[in-house]
Amino acid sequence: MSDNNPNQSQDQKYFDLHITGIGYLNRIRKVPVKRGNPFFAVDISALHGSSQDVQYTRFDCRVSGTEAQAIIEQIQPLIEDDKIKVLIGFKLSDLYTDTFVYQRGEKEGQTGVSLKARLLRIEWVKVNGKEIEIDLAKTA
Repeated sequence: MSDNNPNQSQDQKYFDLHITGIGYLNRIRKVPVKRGNPFFAVDISALHGSSQDVQYTRFDCRVSGTEAQAIIEQIQPLIEDDKIKVLIGFKLSDLYTDTFVYQRGEKEGQTGVSLKARLLRIEWVKVNGKEIEIDLAKTA
């Protein structure tokens, strides 16, 4: 069946693959780029499995969502403090793998795999177990 709608061929359609979960924020950094603006990147240690035997999966994320960028910028000092645990509810997209070679340590010379994604949204933030309010107007 054909549709004679002239706008139909111009409309792009996408299939989104999103990952939602909770995880700890680590290793915040501002990444400089040759062309364009620098961006924030963070590691998320996502929790999964039984609450009696929690497993972690690490995602290396580029902070992409506008609100997520504002939140990350606001809580940056908390993430950088090793004594503080920052737990978030998150939504990621565009998951892909990246290979690298370990430069030192037990695995020196071995190939490793990193899971990379874009951090689109932060649903909530807990600092040392207590939920905190985020004022998005502060960074807007």
